[in-house]
Amino acid sequence: MASKTVEAVLFPGIDVRVERVSASSDVLVVEAVSTARPGRCPDCRKLARRIHSAYQRALNERPLASRRVMVRLRVRRYFCNRKSCSRKTFVEQVAGLSERHRRSSTGLTDWLRSIAIEHGGRPAARLCRRLRMAAGRTRLLRLLVAPAVPDRAPRVLGVDEFAFRRGCTYGTVLVDVEAGRVVDVLTDRTSETFAVWLTEHPGAEII
Repeated sequence: MASKTVEAVLFPGIDVRVERVSASSDVLVVEAVSTARPGRCPDCRKLARRIHSAYQRALNERPLASRRVMVRLRVRRYFCNRKSCSRKTFVEQVAGLSERHRRSSTGLTDWLRSIAIEHGGRPAARLCRRLRMAAGRTRLLRLLVAPAVPDRAPRVLGVDEFAFRRGCTYGTVLVDVEAGRVVDVLTDRTSETFAVWLTEHPGAEII
């Protein structure tokens, strides 16, 4: 398989150059180097001009056919040129591929998050094993980020209780019935807590 084909399949529109591909029966290892323009300091946002060093980081990527994919990505560490900035150096992130402090590609992280949203913890972990993606229950649940709660309640507000722990702890789920999405989750199922929420989020016409 030509390197150009590998780039088109794995990194469409992403600033990397594939240098080598090696395959075994269950793993595809792709060695690539970033070709992106110099990045900006994550603290002061000043554009970098000087390279400090380069190093290789390992990223798990979405599986290809029946094989796991490991990307060995060579990235650059830059000096921050702003003297007043407390961050002296920083590592570039390749848009569409890498994120700070993550060992998974952006694409794989999105897949795992979607699976966690649909299936929860243990069922999601079992499905990931079948799909040849290494992700435990705890890691999957950590990918779930609560959406921002709107300032106003939806026009048609659905209210129901659910169990955090069946028979022990219950909460309240609030739903925008017209949009078909969860608006907020309350920590208990008391009318007092719900009344406070309505006071802080006016706008509901039908409950």
